[in-house]
Amino acid sequence: MKKVLIAISLIAALVMLGACGDSEALSEGKEKKETAATKTKGKLKEEDYEKLYSDPDKYKGYEIELTGKVFTKPEKDESGTYIQMWADPENAEKNTLVAIKDSNIKIATDDYVKITGTIEKAYEGENAFGGTVSAPVVNANSAEVVDFITATSPTLKEIEVKESVDQHGLAIELQKIELADNQTRVYVKVKNDSQENASFYSFNSKLIVGNKQLEEEMLFEADLPQVQSELLPGIETEGVIVFPAIAPDEEIIKFHAEGSTDDYELDFKPYTFEVSIK
Repeated sequence: MKKVLIAISLIAALVMLGACGDSEALSEGKEKKETAATKTKGKLKEEDYEKLYSDPDKYKGYEIELTGKVFTKPEKDESGTYIQMWADPENAEKNTLVAIKDSNIKIATDDYVKITGTIEKAYEGENAFGGTVSAPVVNANSAEVVDFITATSPTLKEIEVKESVDQHGLAIELQKIELADNQTRVYVKVKNDSQENASFYSFNSKLIVGNKQLEEEMLFEADLPQVQSELLPGIETEGVIVFPAIAPDEEIIKFHAEGSTDDYELDFKPYTFEVSIK
């Protein structure tokens, strides 16, 4: 149900803002790119990032750093590359037009991009329902393609674990745990050295924090490797299981996983790991 709701929200957002993705919108960025550089007013304050999208013109001339997801096909000319991106890719919000001073940079639709530059003005266009939609135009001094985690959930703390539990030839290794503001990422490897087909379902995994049991989060567009559920003999798989964020003052977390093989006479106990995150 959660995935369905997210998908519906994403589609609705794209419909409402789709008209801003046409060539006219990107041309606006080109025109500003070709004008003389605006004298900067310093870096935009963190508390003003949200306000920027309700009144972009108010922040013209401020320097800004953004990370987002490209959602239209980039355009190029001899002077640069022009993209349109969601600065809040998780929610498909904060539509931003960006002119990059590099015509050779390789950026494609669905890429995550980190840019630094200067806010130029607001672009105003009409959405599919005839309403007015505005988006800030940013003249970027630098841009780089980044990965999903850097764009949406930067790692605050990484705990290397590298512990493995083997039962009847089915081994589960807890490789590491990453803590972020909005999620907890558990990296696991499962290896089937038995003579039978094996099963590992990530949704059976639990993260125990104090007296709370955290369940796997199903992310709609998470560009993260997933652990395979069915393993033939001799096969191994690696992936990331995402859980809700945990409080920064927690000291111990426990990871609970389940696995089995087609030999139903074997008794598999839960695979458990206790990790200090001080």
